[in-house]
Amino acid sequence: MAAVNMAGFDYESAGQPLSPARAELRKDLSSLDPKLREELRTFYNSHRRAGIDEASDALRYAALSLLMTPPPLFSINVKDDSIPEDLKPLLPFTRGGGSESPALIGQLYSKAGLRQLAQKYLGVADVYAAAYRQPVGEAIFETLDYFHTNAETIINMRPLVISTGEPGHKAAGPKQRIVERNRTRQVFIIMDPLAPIGTATVRDDILNQKDDLLSRRIGDDYIVLVGPSNTPNTEAIRRALIRFVIDPLLERHLKTSLAYKDQITKLTGSIASAQGPFGASVYLVMRESLAQAAEARMKRIEANHGGGSYSEDDATYDLAQAYLRGASLVFHFYESLIGLEKVGISIEDFFDQMLATSNFERESKRAADFESTVAKVSAIRSAAAKTGSERAPNAEAAITRKIIQSDDLIRQRKFSDARPILDDILRADPRNARALYGMAQVINQIPSAAESDPKAEENDKIEAQHDRLERAIKLYRRAIESASSESERWMIQWSHVFIGRILDFQEFRIDAIAEYEKAIALGEVQGGAYKEAIEGKQKPFGQK
Repeated sequence: MAAVNMAGFDYESAGQPLSPARAELRKDLSSLDPKLREELRTFYNSHRRAGIDEASDALRYAALSLLMTPPPLFSINVKDDSIPEDLKPLLPFTRGGGSESPALIGQLYSKAGLRQLAQKYLGVADVYAAAYRQPVGEAIFETLDYFHTNAETIINMRPLVISTGEPGHKAAGPKQRIVERNRTRQVFIIMDPLAPIGTATVRDDILNQKDDLLSRRIGDDYIVLVGPSNTPNTEAIRRALIRFVIDPLLERHLKTSLAYKDQITKLTGSIASAQGPFGASVYLVMRESLAQAAEARMKRIEANHGGGSYSEDDATYDLAQAYLRGASLVFHFYESLIGLEKVGISIEDFFDQMLATSNFERESKRAADFESTVAKVSAIRSAAAKTGSERAPNAEAAITRKIIQSDDLIRQRKFSDARPILDDILRADPRNARALYGMAQVINQIPSAAESDPKAEENDKIEAQHDRLERAIKLYRRAIESASSESERWMIQWSHVFIGRILDFQEFRIDAIAEYEKAIALGEVQGGAYKEAIEGKQKPFGQK
């Protein structure tokens, strides 16, 4: 990625300035040999793909690096038929043209002092990795909890029978030995500080050979390359986790799926825009339909719990894009997953029922249902994209006014009145720290319908209260992540204190003390909660 940046890759998300690491790299390599710089630039420009945005195109080089051996060789030892098609044109970048034309990546490493600089940038990546550990853990838990299943990291295969010895010779006739085999599966999340801000890409087709006797399959390993960001970018991580979980399930149920091959093939063939691979693969139709449906359902649940502004229209738009590509059962699976959420059984036990209840005639007419919604959402997203990161001053002022208004209502304990205002802000700016903080206060204070229902069972009330308080904690944590460490330290401090008080209420005293200590570590902050943090550490909140 250092080579790509020096080759003229200047793209940055939403027109932002280059990330600090990329700007620093340009300083460190400012004296790079002009001839080598020009060769890098020539290679990069000649391998740009038309019609593909530059960020996605450049991230192919990061994917290519996953096939390389460590420096200084940067060689690729896997067979060419195991290299993804989109990466094959880039192979001269690492292989060169023989002794007369050494590989560009090797030249950069040896001539630009990257060996000495590597630790500096790996250190930046390590900082990001440390910040991602908790969000990644939460994403793993939420994905497995949603499907009510476990992640399969080992898949047993039939033993391999290997014959040895000389056939036809009794003394040393052919002998057989049985080799036990299994496929190991992993998800790798790699922080790349030299990628554009906020970008992430998922690959499941990097087939590094782990065993000479065992061929790798697409989906055995998922690799998520994550660029720098101010808050954790977990959407691509969740996308990989969903597919990692469902891939073995679909393999086991492929025989059931093939019983519907004719109907699925006919349905997919009726979608004029369906991409080629879908028409030839029932497995791909099933996988992408289920994966896209699960993504949309999980985003809707997150939004309903105050974690963003992903509406039902947004879900319809995203499902429609998957449907038009050829994931022809995506709407059916989306509706079926709502049933899974209600019954709370494993996706393993539910999958065959989902498939058996498919109405293929109904699915063939989906386009008429989503056409108007897609047009509406497309117009909204296009308008939002035009403003980019530079929100119009009047829009910025409107958000500020709403923040002040919601703050006033919260101070007056008019939490129900404040909630729709905060919803509006988060719909426009899901990472607004002030709105996240305000929404956390609102969720913390307003009992859910189940808690307020006099006819509800006591256990149901307790469970509803627990879920509500957990949502509040998540919002406080997102506020902490999004807040400015300079101008909003007071909010960070109060958020830690409020989390501590909720944990005290739940009788998690050790965890509560840890939050109070984080607040105390910030010191005395104007408008903060230093005094309250000390009191909370001395005795549980609410204790007389």
